[in-house]
Amino acid sequence: MSNQTSVDSGESSSYLQTPIVSISPRVLSLTVWVGVFLVMTSTATAQSNVGDVYCGTGVETGITIVFGAIAGLGLPATGYYLTKSGLDYMRAGGNPEKKNTAKQELVMSGVGFGIIVIALISPELIDNIGSQMGFSFSDCVKPF
Repeated sequence: MSNQTSVDSGESSSYLQTPIVSISPRVLSLTVWVGVFLVMTSTATAQSNVGDVYCGTGVETGITIVFGAIAGLGLPATGYYLTKSGLDYMRAGGNPEKKNTAKQELVMSGVGFGIIVIALISPELIDNIGSQMGFSFSDCVKPF
């Protein structure tokens, strides 16, 4: 396929050259990451109390609902699956297939429990790190 396209001007045809710019994927990736870093750090340094604009809005209510749902539904569900897979492992006896299935379910339940616990404590960790860097989150965007 050619990089030239034909344009009909009525009397004669001429060809327009379409320029093709080749950028290395590493250069493009580096440029994007530098841009993201600059945007993120400039907005964080411009505010000393992050999240004030969300006070009294639906975002504040949404944060409370989402974290309440994670704590209220996620923790009991993972507790149930941990218990169920633990009992399946104990009842597997000498059957290696049942033991392997129960072990796999037990590991997946444990990973799910860990993800939920990290999700619940991460806002506090981020707030502690942010306070060391000179900014903090507003009380209305903290889930607990």
